[in-house]
Parts: sequence; structure tokens; C-alpha cells
Amino acid sequence: MSLLSIVIVNYRSGDLLRACLDSILKSLATQDFEILVANNDSVQDLSPILARDWPSIQIIQNTSNLGFGAAANRAFRQSKGQFLLLLNPDVRVKPSSIETLIATAEAHPKAGLVLPQLRNPDGSLQYSCRRFYTCGTLLLRRGPWKRFFDRHPKVRWHLMADWDHQSLAVVDWGLGAAALVRRQALQGAELFDERFFLYFEDVDLCLRLRLSGWQVLYNPASIMVHEHRRDSAGPWSLLAKRHHSMSLIKFLWKYRFQLGPTKSSAGSEKGVRGEMIDD
Repeated sequence: MSLLSIVIVNYRSGDLLRACLDSILKSLATQDFEILVANNDSVQDLSPILARDWPSIQIIQNTSNLGFGAAANRAFRQSKGQFLLLLNPDVRVKPSSIETLIATAEAHPKAGLVLPQLRNPDGSLQYSCRRFYTCGTLLLRRGPWKRFFDRHPKVRWHLMADWDHQSLAVVDWGLGAAALVRRQALQGAELFDERFFLYFEDVDLCLRLRLSGWQVLYNPASIMVHEHRRDSAGPWSLLAKRHHSMSLIKFLWKYRFQLGPTKSSAGSEKGVRGEMIDD
């Protein structure tokens, strides 16, 4: 089994994908890895492009847009790595950032998932690790009124804006744009729940890991740049918002409106919600 499988789901992100792949191959010192690209764009076949520039990359060409989770699962089933690095095409990795994630997971055997620090292209911090939703944060963050509540204490609490993001810590969940997953922590043959076409699959994955006794760690020593495209603000925003709403409904129904671990299931875990842990 190889040490690392890098899984990228592509959908109409040709230029960003090439920049992402270039940053991976420039930053990784080890050769013990594989890259799998699941292409949800049935119009553009990436095989001729990637075969010319990166012949060792495995292309999984889907005949239609399967959604993020289902496409990632196809790549996961073909992967061999002890660890899986999930990357969006709009992420560029910095030197040693991937090795730092692996070293963190190896040093913390209870870590089922490890998150890097994500930064915007201008170098500013992205609030990429979050606390689980509450009824209050869902209400404030979902709807046309949300822009009026960006500074609300409950929203800042959800985004962990009350924390400096400079310490190795256990967190509730983080954006699936960049995440290292331990294969051993996954139960069954799937990485993501395919009921979520888009959005909430990352929240669901982290909650499943937490409920199974694994930790989600955030390590700011690993830095990656995320060109967050915010599809919900783009030209297909109505479709994106529809996917988001449907995924939220499915998430609430799946967990019977339980938005996070109960106190009994989470209370014994050291470092919950941004508390620092020993290196």
C-alpha cells in the first residue's frame, strides 16, 4: 500500500486544476504517492491534457456530473494509500504542507482527519475550520439576510473567529477543500455519503468520524492557498443554493435534527472545539 493517495474532483476547472497539480508535484519530496482525478465534466476529456503533462496521473472520467461525494468515492475505491488527501482544484499546496499533514496524523493516532490552514490568494486567513452548526447559526447563516449578520457573535463563534488559528487543535469540522483522511478511520467502502450531491458532505464526514471516536485536527503549520470561488455567489447561484438547501435537509433528516455529537459522546474527548493539544 502506498503512503498517500491524492484525490481531486474536477468540474470545469481546467486552469485551476493544472495549477493545483503543478503545486503538488513541485512541493512533494517523496515519491510514495498517487494522484487520482475524478472528472465530473462530461464535455471536456482531461485525459489528453494530463497524459501529455502528467502521464502518471490516473483519470476517472465520469459520463455525467455525479456530484462531489460520488465522484470522490469512485477515486477512493481505486486508491491504495494509507492516507487520502482530498483537494479541490482551486487549492495550491505550499512546500512541505502535505508532509506536515501526514506527520501530524502519524504523531496523533486518534486523528481520523487533519486539516491545513487555508489562506486566500492575498495571504489573509480563511476561516476553514468551524464549530458544528446550531439552530441559531443555521438561521443566521442561511437566507438572504445573512450578509447583515456577518459580525454576529453566534456567527463568529461558528466560524471560530474568536480563536487565532495558530495552534494545533481539535476542531469540530473543516472545509473539504483540503483534508487528509486516515483510511483506517473510514468504515465501509465509502468516503462520503452520496446522498449529498454538493455541500454538507464535509460536515457529515467529520461528524461520522467524531461519533466513531476519531478526532479532527487542525494544524496551521501546514499552509495551502484556496481560491475560494463561492459558487453560491456566481452565475449559477440559484442551482448552488438549491443544492445547499437540499443537502441541509438531508443532513438534518439523517441525524434526526442532531447537529453535532451529544454531550455524552463528545464530553470525554480532550481538545473539543479549538482546545489546544500537546504536540
